[in-house]
Amino acid sequence: MRCPRTAEQVRKAQERYRRLQSDQEGLSYLEIASDELRKAIIAEWQDMFQTRNMRLLVCAVCGKRTKPGDTNRVHASEVELSLLRNDDLPAHVLPTTYALDVYCGAILHPKGMADRSALGDLLICVTCDGELRVKKRMPKFALANWLYYGHEELPEDVRRAFADSTPFERILISRARASKVSFRFSEIKTHAMYGTDALTSQRCIKGNVVVMPQDATHLNELLPPSFDVLRDTVCAVFVGQSKPTRENIARLGPVLVRKSRVRLLIQFLLDNNVHYARNGEFLGFSQRNLDVLFGEDKVDEDQGVPCAMEIGFLQDCDALRGATSDYTGRDTVGVGPATSDELIMENVGYTECDDTPQTYRQMKMKALSHCLTGGRFVRSQAGSRFVPDFKNPRLLSWLFPHLDPWGIGGFFEPARKVPLTLEEQLAHLLQIEGAPFVRDADFAFVYYNICQKKAVCDSVNFRVRASQQEEIVRRLMHVDVSVLQNLIERYERDPQYQPQTEKENTIVRLLNEVSMIGRDLPGTAAYKKTMRNEIRSLIYFKGTPALFVTLNPSDVHHPLVRLYAGENITLERMEHGQELTEWQRKVLVAKNPGPCAMFFHTMMSAFIRVILRYGRPGRGLFG
Repeated sequence: MRCPRTAEQVRKAQERYRRLQSDQEGLSYLEIASDELRKAIIAEWQDMFQTRNMRLLVCAVCGKRTKPGDTNRVHASEVELSLLRNDDLPAHVLPTTYALDVYCGAILHPKGMADRSALGDLLICVTCDGELRVKKRMPKFALANWLYYGHEELPEDVRRAFADSTPFERILISRARASKVSFRFSEIKTHAMYGTDALTSQRCIKGNVVVMPQDATHLNELLPPSFDVLRDTVCAVFVGQSKPTRENIARLGPVLVRKSRVRLLIQFLLDNNVHYARNGEFLGFSQRNLDVLFGEDKVDEDQGVPCAMEIGFLQDCDALRGATSDYTGRDTVGVGPATSDELIMENVGYTECDDTPQTYRQMKMKALSHCLTGGRFVRSQAGSRFVPDFKNPRLLSWLFPHLDPWGIGGFFEPARKVPLTLEEQLAHLLQIEGAPFVRDADFAFVYYNICQKKAVCDSVNFRVRASQQEEIVRRLMHVDVSVLQNLIERYERDPQYQPQTEKENTIVRLLNEVSMIGRDLPGTAAYKKTMRNEIRSLIYFKGTPALFVTLNPSDVHHPLVRLYAGENITLERMEHGQELTEWQRKVLVAKNPGPCAMFFHTMMSAFIRVILRYGRPGRGLFG
């Protein structure tokens, strides 16, 4: 448990337990809900999911999509617009979608404005409204607080090139990569065209973008990167009945590259993004790397598949399909896409390892071996201040130039008037109306990995007693590295291994004196153990659960996803969605992961509030 129970809490729990054993009061949850209660729950559920309550509005100040109940309509004259200025932005990126001078230079989201040419009403979320009109200060998430990215102000050809760029092309224009990307293409066995000529059956192919974190961010000296860098960054795997040919590989959009588009985007970044300025560490554009992108014999070709990309093939079989199937039937497709250009690309993220309490000793051994063999490490002691390398305002533009093309909205931006944490800014970027962050294939995975690294830096440390520090340091420095490495290998083969020699026993005893301290680090075994202890305490205080409910909200078939995705529909019309084929609905879901996440959160929250009535007076449907 997080904190010990008081004597009074224990006494009350014991009294309640004795009372439950002696009478039937504890069985009240078994009573069937009355007709009146069920009708009330149905009426509340229907009212909650009225279109007027579910349609999202855009806050003019922060750009966040919010529900009507969390939004106020305020006339611009009632707001101190000077608080929403950012005079440090370059003049050529300032918004032109509304009369900027009329609104006193305030950085606003046009979809939250009733009138873009004259002062009018503004839709402002309650959080921003409280900061602006009550506290008279810039809201933390205001677009003016370096959360404006100027996508609408890109030159038309550049904006179109960014929009049409393939995942591989974005890799070629990025100064840094924090992940390795694999494209997996497989035939849809249930599709009507399964087994036909591969040249004419792209419509029965689906894909996955597999994102794997790297140990460290790699910074490119030239753009596009060299052959060796690309070979270690991207690969493609085809799963099917027959090996892919050059012709049908060239028909799959995600791995195609157009040289002219890559050249245009790199040149734009070099000329307009301060984080892509040429210096001693970054040499800029490489015409040579671009020329040989498809091979020495294809210098004049403008579009093709880069020769540096490794391409693999796996024979389709029942075992392989069983390893990647799911029980929901989402992979079952009847009618495919209407055109051969549509291809569902599902995003998949992987963590690098899975360490459990049994491997903590191995982790400490590996850390000690790393330090003793000359590896870099961070020294931490009382009074020291550790600044991790992910506090880098340039990193967002380096990793994702299509998301921050002007280089004006990075994480930990030093010019930001109201500081934001990494987690705060990341959560906000995924909720801004019209912003491309939520649709990017690997943005969420990469920055989730960075958040996890940050949490480790903030929450985990190794600690020894102050009185034993000098002695333990001396003993650590005299550890036999070869014996330590052999011990690591033995524990990897057998986590239950027992040391056999005196040297091995000495190392194990020494490591046992070094404690690993972790504070609320989600995903770790210590965090899971804490959650289990809380569950046990809840069972002790409340009794064992009597009913288990599994919910599977269907994002593919529910119209709320379309509403959250910005389509102008009404939830009350039952026939909405019938005009879309099953494939089109799946494409809609694949292209809108943000609305799907909002849909899931809405459904689960509504179930807890309306059906269970948790935290409200009276009983719910189940007691």
